[in-house]
Order: sequence, then structure tokens, then C-alpha cells
Amino acid sequence: MVGLTCLSLVDCYRLRKLPNSLGKLKLLLELNLFNTRIRELLDSIGDLKRLEKMNLGYTRIKKLPNSIGGLESLLDLDLQWTEITTLPASIGYLQRLRRLFMVYSKIQELHDSIGDLKRLEVMNLRFTQIRELPHSIGGLESLLYLNLQYTEITELPPSIGYLKRLKRLRMYGSKIRVLPKAIGMLENLEGLTYHDCSGIDITWPPHLWELDIFCDDPQSLPRLPLGLHYLELNGVKSPIEQPLLVELRCLRELTLSRWELKEIEFKQLENLHRLDVDSCNSLVKISGLSSLGKLERLSIFSCSRLIKIQDLEEIKSLEKLSIGECSSIERLPDLLKLHKLRSLSVMDCKSLQGLPDLPNSLEYLFIANWSSINRLPDLSKLYKLRSLYVCHCESLQDLPDLSSACHLDVHACPNLGESRDVLESCWWCRKSNPRLFSRRPPKYG
Repeated sequence: MVGLTCLSLVDCYRLRKLPNSLGKLKLLLELNLFNTRIRELLDSIGDLKRLEKMNLGYTRIKKLPNSIGGLESLLDLDLQWTEITTLPASIGYLQRLRRLFMVYSKIQELHDSIGDLKRLEVMNLRFTQIRELPHSIGGLESLLYLNLQYTEITELPPSIGYLKRLKRLRMYGSKIRVLPKAIGMLENLEGLTYHDCSGIDITWPPHLWELDIFCDDPQSLPRLPLGLHYLELNGVKSPIEQPLLVELRCLRELTLSRWELKEIEFKQLENLHRLDVDSCNSLVKISGLSSLGKLERLSIFSCSRLIKIQDLEEIKSLEKLSIGECSSIERLPDLLKLHKLRSLSVMDCKSLQGLPDLPNSLEYLFIANWSSINRLPDLSKLYKLRSLYVCHCESLQDLPDLSSACHLDVHACPNLGESRDVLESCWWCRKSNPRLFSRRPPKYG
């Protein structure tokens, strides 16, 4: 098969060995060994001078041969979930390499030659055992994305400041606790994810517009970049004084995750378009929503003690509302005033007694895993309703009249006579029937 350009052996799980003649496929552009039991690559792999993509993810390979440096055309190298602990020095010969993925691999160190990859744009080391970045990392002059999340790395080398093209730096969950001043030299950095910025003296990169940080005391934060468009605050334990956020005139998206406050009050975030509140298990009340005059999307998930969402009915600009896994909330406020609301999702809210009347603007209604609901409101006047999805609603007795243009999708609702009890694409089906679904690794990522 000397004319072969693509060889994919994905999920050939019993395959343990490749023939040495693989090196004769001189025209091969792509080699995909994902989720096989291959244990080694032979030296002949280096003869594939035209190879552009190689995926070794979920294989049993423990070591790359030195001959890998011969892959002079290689653009993508995927080593995720492998048992590789080190990279050979010849890795630096891959002068055309653009993307290097080592997620969940057993890689423990990077050879200094990694800095010779002058065209490398993406390097993902998430969930690896790497403890240190070599100083040569500063040689990656084309690097755009660097992910160090959940690694053993304790500090960044000063040479990180030489990554002038870097746009995304992810460090959340790593052991890095001090940011070098060189961070301020990253003139093109747009997104930063970091564990804790409290009590540090830092000059923010000039074009930073996305910040994701863990901080139990927001008042200890340095002044946030005024140009932020996206902000995620994790693990907050003390109330936020409003000036911290009020100054962020450009802020369009805000995510609050794992807060330990009983009440969150919003004020003067006049340009906010999206708000996500997630996994705030102490939260009882959300207030001040009427001040969010431009809010279009609101998502509230996994807030088990939440009882009241105050002023929700005053968000005239709201287009999409999602509420899920809020087991204490018993009623929703009147939604009829939300004349721009197009999408409503209510999932796994066990105490919620029913839905209020819905605005005529609604186009999409999603109801899932809601055991307490026995009827839906009148939907006959929702002429714009295009899709109604209902699943795992054990007490629901019947469905109201729907527009002829509405697409109906129902399953796992026994009182509706629906025969499709289990769907592989349904998260709740998979959660309640884990033995029916094989645990296969993802084919991408």
C-alpha cells in the first residue's frame, strides 16, 4: 500500500504490534492509533517524512524512539493518556510541529530541546505529572496556547515572558502560587486561568480580557484589568464590595462558581450579557438582578439550598434561562413580563411545584428529571414554540395542546405511554443506567 495517505486503526483494541514495514508508507499523511494496545513504535516510524498527523492517544506506548525526530512534516502529535514519561531529545527536530497534546499522560519532564519548536502554537500538559518547565520554554516564539492545569508545576520560569504571542495561559489546579513579574510582559495575553491572585503584586498584561481565578477573599485581589470581558471567580467565602466589579465597564460575561455565601447581590453591572452561577451550595438568595439591564443569558446550576431568585421577572432583556439541580427552590417568579425570552430549561429541580405562565416569545422549552411536576401550563398560545423536550418526568400525566410547528421529543415519562425508556444521548439515562453504557474514551480532545 505504498500510495496510502491515511491509516486509521482507531479502537482496534486487540492490536498490540505494528509491522516494521510501516516505514515504507512514504506518502502517509495521517497515522491514527487511538485506543489500541500498541506498546511501542519501531524506529522505522522516522521514515515517514510526509506524515502530518499522528495520534497515539490511549495506547500502551511508554517511550518514543529517537527516530521520531525524522518526522520533518509533522504538524499534530497527540500523546494523551499514554504511559510516556519523557520525550526524546530529538523532539526538537520537529520544526513544523504546531500542536502537542499530552493530557493525562505520565510525562514527568520536558527535554530542553522543547524550546527548539519555533512553530509550536498549542501545548496542552493538563493532568500530567510534570514538576518543572525548562528555561528553554521561552524559545517557543509562536506559542498561542499553554495549558498547565492540574500539573505538579510549582513555579513559572522567568523566560515565560518571552512568549510574546501567547494568548491563553491555563494554570488552575496546578501548584503554582506565585506569578513572576514576567507575566506582565505577555503583551498579547488575552486569557488567564490561575488558582489564586490574592495578596500578589502584579502588573496585568495590557490586553487581558478573560480571567478565571480562585480567590476566597476578593478584597485581597489586586485591581482587576479594566478591559475584562469575561471573569470567573471561584471559591469566594467573603462578600464582595461592589467597587471591585463596578469598575469593569466592559464586562460581558460573569461566572460565579463554588461560592460559600448565603446571598449574592448584584449592582450596576450595566453591560453584563451573561451570568452563570454554579455549585454554590450555601446560596439561599440571589438579589439585585433588576440592575442587570442588558442581561441576555442566565444559568443557575447545582445550588442545592437556593430558595429565592429575586427580581428575575424584571430582566426585560433576558433571552435564555437555565435552572438545574436546585433542589430547594419551590416556585419561579412570573415570567410573562420577559417578552424576549426564547429558551427555558428546567432540570432536576425536585421541589419545584410547577411552571408559571410563559411568555409568547418562547421558542424552546426543555424539562428534564423533574419528578414532582404533574402538568405543564397552557402552551397553546405559544405560537413561536419550535421545540418541546421532556424526559424523566415520572409524574407528568399529559401534555397540553401544541402548535403544529412544534417538534416534540419525549422519553422516560411512563404516564405518557412513551416506550423509549433509555437513550444513549440522554445524560440522565446514562447516570441512572451506568451498566448499559460502555465507558469508552473520547475520540477527540
